[in-house]
Amino acid sequence: MRTIVILLMAVFTYSYGVYASSAVAAEIEVSAAWVKESIPGTENGAGYFTITNVGTNKITLIGASTNSARATEVHQHILRDGMMRMKRVPELAIAPSETLVFQPGGYHLMLFGVKKPFREGEQVEFTLKFSDGYQRTFTAEVKPIR
Repeated sequence: MRTIVILLMAVFTYSYGVYASSAVAAEIEVSAAWVKESIPGTENGAGYFTITNVGTNKITLIGASTNSARATEVHQHILRDGMMRMKRVPELAIAPSETLVFQPGGYHLMLFGVKKPFREGEQVEFTLKFSDGYQRTFTAEVKPIR
């Protein structure tokens, strides 16, 4: 009998964890994802997308990754001393119902050490990492530089 109780507790605990992860997943929407086509002779790149917190709690983005580059960081362009500069953003809080657009000249994913040049029409997979341990994977299409 004790074994059955322990097994039931394990099943319910596991089920609750799966449900909680699914609830978090439903609270984050990623759309309009794209990556700049590689500039010949460069090994860095940039990724863009729109993220919306459709939940009722603040979420905090703490990082990102892709297998297509050696390293991926969240960056932001800022105006400092009359010059545009990039800075790494270690964490980014997104309030309930807030939408952030990662776009040229603003927030973006900076890709260091691109493993092979990005070509128009290819797909690049990214994983966003959040402070609660949740990870969200999405695909971005490579678009030409114009």
